[in-house]
Amino acid sequence: MERLVFEDVQQQLRQSSTDLSRWKLFQSSKWSAEALMGMRPTDSEDSLSADMSLATDGDDESPLKKRQILSSRCVLLDFCDNENQSETLPDVIPLMGKELDLYLLASSMFDCKEYDRCAFFLKDTSHDGLEFLYLYSRYLLWDKKVTESTEDVMIKDPEIFSADLSESLQAAEYGNDAEGKCRSGISLSNRDVDVGNGEKINLPKLHHEITDFLEKNKSLSKLGTALLMYLLGIIQKKQGVPSGAMSYFLKSLKLYPYNWTCWCELLSCISRTDESILLLKYLNDNFSIVKENGIIHEHLMLRFFKLAVFKEFGGDFDKYIEELGEIMKVFPNFSFLRAQHALINYKYMDYANAEIVFDELVTMDPYRLDDLDTYSNVLYVLQKPYKLAYLAQYAANVDIYRPETCCIIANYFSSKQQHEKSILYFRRALMLDKSYTHAWILMGHEFIEMKNSHAAIECYRRASDVNPRDFQAWYGLGQAYEVLDKHSFALYYFQKACALKPLDKRMWFASASCYEKLDKTVQAIKCFQRSSQLSGEQDISILYRLAKLHEKNNDVSSCKHYMAKCVELDEVKKAQQIDEIGKAKLWLAKHEFKHRNYSDAYNYANGVIHGTSQEIEEARAILAECRKRIDI
Repeated sequence: MERLVFEDVQQQLRQSSTDLSRWKLFQSSKWSAEALMGMRPTDSEDSLSADMSLATDGDDESPLKKRQILSSRCVLLDFCDNENQSETLPDVIPLMGKELDLYLLASSMFDCKEYDRCAFFLKDTSHDGLEFLYLYSRYLLWDKKVTESTEDVMIKDPEIFSADLSESLQAAEYGNDAEGKCRSGISLSNRDVDVGNGEKINLPKLHHEITDFLEKNKSLSKLGTALLMYLLGIIQKKQGVPSGAMSYFLKSLKLYPYNWTCWCELLSCISRTDESILLLKYLNDNFSIVKENGIIHEHLMLRFFKLAVFKEFGGDFDKYIEELGEIMKVFPNFSFLRAQHALINYKYMDYANAEIVFDELVTMDPYRLDDLDTYSNVLYVLQKPYKLAYLAQYAANVDIYRPETCCIIANYFSSKQQHEKSILYFRRALMLDKSYTHAWILMGHEFIEMKNSHAAIECYRRASDVNPRDFQAWYGLGQAYEVLDKHSFALYYFQKACALKPLDKRMWFASASCYEKLDKTVQAIKCFQRSSQLSGEQDISILYRLAKLHEKNNDVSSCKHYMAKCVELDEVKKAQQIDEIGKAKLWLAKHEFKHRNYSDAYNYANGVIHGTSQEIEEARAILAECRKRIDI
């Protein structure tokens, strides 16, 4: 039975790769083919019994320590229901006679990126697959012409970059969101594009054509209907209607679940953790089968999708590790899964293990450039410039015209403090792919290094428009506005980042700093306390700032409590003296002297050995007064 199920998975992946490649969804076809080749050999029975450790050798304090995956053989292949194969395997769109000849002509033109000619020869077809190819060609033609006609400030010289941004930044600061919509492409959805023969097309027109075709043809194949639903979802997403796009994507996946790009587009429609929970609940109800023995069988693609959701929104880490281990036992050579493992290590700031997994990935699939930009980030953080230089040269030899390659080279120049060259390569990456969120964020960091806050703000805004789920874009906006002393704006963006990353102490600390500068002491105290709770160990600077805020609130007892904790923590750590320790001891000395506790005041004042000359003189004065009072 296990062998039959295993072979069924292989057959479905093989069929999906063939179907999707035929209808020009190349990324999805490539994903299915890689998954198929990444499966363990059918006759290797011993591979299932071997335990697989997901974590590699690294620091014992790593947040991703070694875990043994305890999974039975029957669970590993619990992806599909062999009894309902006819329901899960979509119909193949038949092509015969003249339809096949027309497909061959249109396919060759599509592959040559002659979308207008492809659409011209397919305009009178009634075949569902050819109709999809016709409408898909028209959509790509519209997208290509809109992209070419849209001037982007990023292709201009960096010297005039800031001047061109002043108007859009001023509009954004006063609450006008029109600029953001224009950047994200939402306002372009109704733009008419002349296809060359006097006809103009736009997204509403394409949407109407697809829905009209679906209404007139009720007996389409499952695959044909799924492809058209997928295209409707793409159009709705481009128009800025994520709820409508999700509806179409879910309908498409229900008919044909092996379109991985459709799953990715579905994930991009949600921006909050609560939305991801609701979506997974819906998918569990509709993509799982309960057998007579009560065991729930999840669809293979749903299990892959859950891994992608966890990478974006987090969740139960142990459950994720178990799920990843189960799937990797069946797909031990699947590059996608190995990359997911590395990206999770990176997300949890386990850079040592992330580097090891990326090294294994490069060895296993040496010409795969996907996700190597993240690998360059790991090497940048670990301060390994020679290895980063080798990676940049290696990627350039593979394909210098890939956005990931440009990003890797930009990271190399950034590590050498050559920020102008780094920005140049980030701009090249964005010329190749304007929706490359990673490049927008990193280019914003480079502008911050060059003290160009206005340009950095524009970069972070572009990143947040493309991917509102990325907390780094919102956090970067907050930092940039903080540099400009616009703390109200900074607080708004820090709160956005905090909502996306609620367990990151940096988000709470940044929000607390803004509240403090805005004289909102109660909110600042709460945020600092939350930041302190999330810290692995107590931070003296946070404790001192909490003490000063309580003093400002006329809460002397709480202020004394936090000042005393600063001193106690310093005595335990025996760390290098910092300014806050001296200030805390001086404050405690003054407080105890005021309340005539001269012995305690003397001890605190005697510990003030670092600080400004004025603070040291005040401590000496208290020491002298305490000696007199104690002697008397």
